[in-house]
Amino acid sequence: MTITVYHKIVKYIDENIKHDIKLIELSKVSGYSQAQIYRIFNTHSPVTIMEYIRRKRLYHAVNELYAGRNLLNIALDYGYETPAGFYKAFKNVFGCAPSRYKNTKSERNIFMKIDNVKNTDELNELFEIIKPLYNPEFIDFDGDELYSRKFWIEQYEKYPEFMLYAKDNDKIIAILLGRVDGNNIILGGDVVLDGYKDQGILEALFIEMEKRASKTGFDGIGSGIADGEEEFYAKLGYTGKMLIQSENHSVDELVKHLDTLSGSYEITGKGVYDGYVNQLWLDVSILDKEIKKAYEETLGDCWTQIIVSKRV
Repeated sequence: MTITVYHKIVKYIDENIKHDIKLIELSKVSGYSQAQIYRIFNTHSPVTIMEYIRRKRLYHAVNELYAGRNLLNIALDYGYETPAGFYKAFKNVFGCAPSRYKNTKSERNIFMKIDNVKNTDELNELFEIIKPLYNPEFIDFDGDELYSRKFWIEQYEKYPEFMLYAKDNDKIIAILLGRVDGNNIILGGDVVLDGYKDQGILEALFIEMEKRASKTGFDGIGSGIADGEEEFYAKLGYTGKMLIQSENHSVDELVKHLDTLSGSYEITGKGVYDGYVNQLWLDVSILDKEIKKAYEETLGDCWTQIIVSKRV
């Protein structure tokens, strides 16, 4: 239930990010008291609700800096009365001045921009960067399976607008790929090159992906995430479900183990995949790492993954 409320609050914030958002408004939208909203955010986000709003404004601001908008206009749009206040808030989050991201040549000769793949040469350049990220035991990059070269070429031919990159001059420095699955965009992987990490580049790519997905009528964005990525997604407003899989434990045994754990977890799905992989889906907080340990370490013979999503 709290995940549904959290989704509703986050969606409202995203849709009104340029307005002065009050807690009393969020209380009316969600049907929960201000105190309950604080507790919901404590469960699903590593930051408070007011810090979430502040960060989302800055993430959107970074995205607009890539588009080349005037710094003063961006600062005013996102509620900062002076450029100095915007610069200070920006530097506190990203560690550098916003001018570093502006779409003009600077004293460091940087020219940053976000765009989508426009031709096969750019696509091949992306391939050379992302190929080392795929485990050859699971993905035959030169075959024709999911996430192979052939697969991404087919995606590019149909939906090039979801194959994003950030460039510094002519060098690709970050990538975020999206594929269409029904009425959702599924992220196939992301990468930021060394020397460009923790500077807001990936956040700007995510904001751009969300804008494009919403503009073209998709419902949401989803992705499987790796250990260590939980806080990044949580700060962007994503929530999660945990997939538990086992070839040796039956579905009933996976459910029974859940009864031995402290905490309340909602089962959202269960079944058998491909005839032999038993699966259990749970609504969880992305930040709840103990539930993963409870299955992988105490039950054993199973593996888990967090699948995150966000409505756009």
